[in-house]
Amino acid sequence: MSLMSALITFLYLSNIVAALSLLFVRKGDTSKTLAWLLVFVFLPYIGFILYFFFGSRAKYKIMSRRYGISRDSLGQIPVAPATPAGQMNDAARENLDLININVNGAGSVYTQENSCELLLSAREKYDRMFAEIDAAKESVNVLYFIIKTHDKSGRDFISLLTKKAREGVKVRLIYDTFGYMRARRADFRELIEAGGMVYGYLPTFLRTALEANYRMHRKIVVIDGRIAYTGGINIGDDYLGLDLRVTPWRDTSIRITGPAVRDVQLRFVQDWVYIDRQTHLLDRKSSIEAENELNLLFPPLEKTGDMGVQIISSGPDSEESYTRDSYQRMISTADRYVYIQTPYFVPDDAILHTLRLAAHAGVDVRIMIPGVPDKKFVYYVTTSYIGELLKCGIRVYVHAGFLHAKTFVLDDAVASVGTTNLDNRSFDLDFEINAMVFDRDFAVQCRDAFLRDAGDCVEMTLEDYEKRGRLTRLREGFWRLVAPLV
Repeated sequence: MSLMSALITFLYLSNIVAALSLLFVRKGDTSKTLAWLLVFVFLPYIGFILYFFFGSRAKYKIMSRRYGISRDSLGQIPVAPATPAGQMNDAARENLDLININVNGAGSVYTQENSCELLLSAREKYDRMFAEIDAAKESVNVLYFIIKTHDKSGRDFISLLTKKAREGVKVRLIYDTFGYMRARRADFRELIEAGGMVYGYLPTFLRTALEANYRMHRKIVVIDGRIAYTGGINIGDDYLGLDLRVTPWRDTSIRITGPAVRDVQLRFVQDWVYIDRQTHLLDRKSSIEAENELNLLFPPLEKTGDMGVQIISSGPDSEESYTRDSYQRMISTADRYVYIQTPYFVPDDAILHTLRLAAHAGVDVRIMIPGVPDKKFVYYVTTSYIGELLKCGIRVYVHAGFLHAKTFVLDDAVASVGTTNLDNRSFDLDFEINAMVFDRDFAVQCRDAFLRDAGDCVEMTLEDYEKRGRLTRLREGFWRLVAPLV
């Protein structure tokens, strides 16, 4: 047998093994399985290679065990005391099943004694966050999917971090190298020279290639271990509505103080250790894991309010998609209403079925999506689902601009603000973080924000939806078919 024949035989057999593994070992979502099987059928010699790079999560789970934070380091981090059920506020006690799902699945500790503020624009977030970073005394930890280093917002942000590093504040920054592909390490040179520590996700080209389909989509800022920010807003001028292609821009973030900050900080530390250990292969003693560093990052946290909070994170290294599970349970838990804002609506069968059941049960289900897309192919997938929603009584609002907020609110009791879109990419391939807040006043603020945004929307009707052209329907059908792969 010639070398070429042997190679072709090897590739073909590898394709069969990958298909059998997908069917009998992974046993994942049916739509994803069928989509990958089609790839194996029509691309019999390279299908398994595509699956390795873009479909399989096994390699990431192996790497996360190898490079993840050690048990010894975790043992040094103070544990946030969980609030007993008898001491929970009314909103939490009424949704104890939702809390338990997050505890038993994602390991999310429920803490009360927190204060949360809803930030409804990038300007509001930047003004508040920049001022608090400027006042930082000990540490600033930053993780963003996108830092547009060539925008004024990005330059101002890096300059502020550089200033704090020169003052002796410990500054650590992670950015996703694919989130804004124009960002270069040279853009952070002054920050690094000032003593700041900067990592791109991932640290080498080879590892980035191996994990190209997994993106660090979280947005985290923790200041002095006492103030945390997360939500949909990255760093860039377009988030201020200055990009005419996607304006007006509507987004939401959350500011947290109290015991829940510990869990946001822990998420950052775990992500930092994972990248740091791959960068310093011969030095397994990561500086962030030193006892004095952990004491600095995890100070005692005082009571700042009475809001119950759970921090939920998931990614390709998770056993399950915990952010997805929390969304599905929120929909099924709602008695009166559930209002959802998402820039991308690509649900799996279980989420779609749960939405239908809620609507058929008489729950007021409303979903808000953008009217101006940033990714047209994803938007075609989103619009392909609208007819199914309208037919079962779900109300769909199309925003006048680009809606980037990722929020859920139900029954004036529970709200979720975070980074997770309602799509398969966020559920399976991206690293995400959400803050779930159990508090009536905060939930009402989220409800009122949704209703105000509805004033900037057009409500879609089934009659309008069915007027779509044939070409649009063909595009929707094609992109919906391949959506599970990307």
